[in-house]
Amino acid sequence: MERAYLTERPSTKIKGVEIDVPCGTECIMNGKFRELLNNEAFKSQLEVVDSLTDLINVQVATLRSKLEDIFSEFNANVDNLLYAIYRLVEYGGDVVIGSEIKFEERTLVSGDFNQLMRAYRKIEYSRRDSDIVSLCDEIRYLGEALWEHFNKNIAKSLTV
Repeated sequence: MERAYLTERPSTKIKGVEIDVPCGTECIMNGKFRELLNNEAFKSQLEVVDSLTDLINVQVATLRSKLEDIFSEFNANVDNLLYAIYRLVEYGGDVVIGSEIKFEERTLVSGDFNQLMRAYRKIEYSRRDSDIVSLCDEIRYLGEALWEHFNKNIAKSLTV
């Protein structure tokens, strides 16, 4: 069971930014690896996963709130904007402006030409805003820290 868990690396996605993180206690409890929760060392390592995942979710909610404020005057899909701004900040890329503004086939903003151009400027502003960049960086770093925790501490708790 331990070997299968370490090989499969069960994960879940953080809603909004769509990044994979290791499964926490609830995810494990509802899956085929629930028997591993009998191992107290493993269980205590999952508490760290739960805490870091909660922290990521708080940062995602803060980012979402900032974007809601910035784009409140537009016909914007905040969920798609959240995904797009996170991806633009962390990985780069561009939006496509046509009859609406899109990123990876997700519609971000719709409206007339003037609204789209104003929204585009807000997108460009957002992807360079230091507060937004910091939130995005923190989300990415915490996600990476979770996988590092999985590779070092969780794996160790199962092999001892």
